[in-house]
Amino acid sequence: MLERSEYMPLEYIRKQKWTGSFQGMRFLLHRIEKEEQSILEAVIWKEPYSFEATPEEEKHRQQFPFSEEGREQAIVWLEEEYEQHREEWRSAMKWDWERKTVEKI
Repeated sequence: MLERSEYMPLEYIRKQKWTGSFQGMRFLLHRIEKEEQSILEAVIWKEPYSFEATPEEEKHRQQFPFSEEGREQAIVWLEEEYEQHREEWRSAMKWDWERKTVEKI
């Protein structure tokens, strides 16, 4: 997964969404307001599509406190999700753009 230093700081996420990808797994970290409280939400989905182009049912979400501790928990969750579904993420990288199909490994 990414090195810890590659994750954006909480102050960045306070102001705007942060998206990234790692070997077939795309992710988003952003701040949401829920019951007058800031929440850090992490969302993951498979390549090749953007967040907006991916159907909602294909996204997985987890919420954390909007704090440095919550940011750390979100990073751990992203890492765990990547490890648990490594083959799914990697197969998502095999998209054949010309045929719009997945290559067989």
